[in-house]
Amino acid sequence: MISKGPQPSDKYLETLLAYYEEEISGEAYFEALAEHFDEREKVLLLARVERYAANSVVPLIEKYGLIPRDTADIQREGRGYRSLHQSLSWSEFMSYMVRRYPEYLVEFRSLEQMAPAEDLPALKVLTGHEVAVIEFAKMELAGDADSVKPLHDYMA
Repeated sequence: MISKGPQPSDKYLETLLAYYEEEISGEAYFEALAEHFDEREKVLLLARVERYAANSVVPLIEKYGLIPRDTADIQREGRGYRSLHQSLSWSEFMSYMVRRYPEYLVEFRSLEQMAPAEDLPALKVLTGHEVAVIEFAKMELAGDADSVKPLHDYMA
């Protein structure tokens, strides 16, 4: 491990690894949901956002020598979450995201508070994906034809 200053806490490292894995799982979750919703392209875009967020912290995973679980296992787990939301209509799913996803923001910001200052740029990218997804869902509910803009802007 090469790092400036004091070593981060075990809790920080465990949380960082868990959140990385959750993004990989999230990508598979959205890919599986794309088979359910008529808004397939939008759901696949959400999957791409999850992958982008995961990739943003790969340098930190490597920096600390963290070993993620097997990717195939993580993806299988993510696809399994499809059953939690496949009975929802698109509007219900967007409403769920607007209600639930702000809780993830709190969790990501908590991770930022545990982090060494040098890790913050990557973690802000991770947190930013949740902001973009929430904005997308709000715009979808409002019927905004340009609802995917926050997702594209995030990955730009």
